[in-house]
Amino acid sequence: MPIPPKLKVGDEIRVLALSRSLGGIMQFAGFTESDIEFAAGRLEAMGLKVTFGRHVRECNAHLTASPEHRLEDFHEAITNPSVKAILSVTGGMGAIQILDGMDYDQIKAKPKILCGYSDNGFLCNAILARTGVVTYYGPNFGTLMERRAGDYTSHNFQACLFSDAAIELCPAPQWSDDGWPKDQEHRSFHDAEGFWVIQEGEAEGRIIGGSYYALNMLKGSNYFPPLREAILFLEHPASGKATLMDLDGGLRALALLPEFALVRGLVLGRFARSGEVTRENLTALIREIPALRRLPVIANGDFGHTTPMVTLPIGGRCQLMAKQNKVCIKLTEH
Repeated sequence: MPIPPKLKVGDEIRVLALSRSLGGIMQFAGFTESDIEFAAGRLEAMGLKVTFGRHVRECNAHLTASPEHRLEDFHEAITNPSVKAILSVTGGMGAIQILDGMDYDQIKAKPKILCGYSDNGFLCNAILARTGVVTYYGPNFGTLMERRAGDYTSHNFQACLFSDAAIELCPAPQWSDDGWPKDQEHRSFHDAEGFWVIQEGEAEGRIIGGSYYALNMLKGSNYFPPLREAILFLEHPASGKATLMDLDGGLRALALLPEFALVRGLVLGRFARSGEVTRENLTALIREIPALRRLPVIANGDFGHTTPMVTLPIGGRCQLMAKQNKVCIKLTEH
């Protein structure tokens, strides 16, 4: 799988509205110019030059720019030799609108880092499926506005995007699921338990994943990624007490695919507390799904919709070792 060139000091990173726009999240969540400067400062502290797409502040009824304008900005960034990486503003509901309009030949011809999470997972998996190019399920630009726990997120972002050395993922010491309070200095954080071993085993394979909801929406299309040798990294925002039911349906739906027999392992992201997911009820759910019983399964990972997060290479490779007294998740190609 083609891996985009790594970043180096002095490189330009372009912030684009691929889902919701900067103007949209300012209107919806109350982000301020100070928040934008803070996030840009984080990237500049890494030695990057931060630029913004022409339509990044456009805001329609769907809290984003039109699909045509988002595609215009995306293709300008892909073909601009000065731009070395693309960072999504945030997630939302709009990324799927631009799948059909993306120039996959250009993406394959000029591989560049693309990073984002939530519904940006549509783009990550579609690009992998259509071009084989590795993309990154990691922080959005909005994520970098967070004042607390940002060091963990930034450290993993840099480790994945600035170097090709293998990375052993270490659990974050604390985590939060309190969304985006305006008072960033007084967020609620909790001591982390580390990884949960749900089923023991070892595996090596290619990272596929993101939101299991989004991945299921791509089934049957030419945007669904290959599952051969896959290690699935799956997460989704908690939606109250239905979380376990949602996960059960999402996993069973993926397991219906004939190619699921080629999957080698499963890693689940941390659930927000509102979902009432415990190690015990999650273990029971996993063991009720016949297609999962042969797989090593690790849960409580630091990716997706809780703070902080790692950066995962979609299409990269990793090694898993899941034992009750030792867990290792190592990104070997990214």
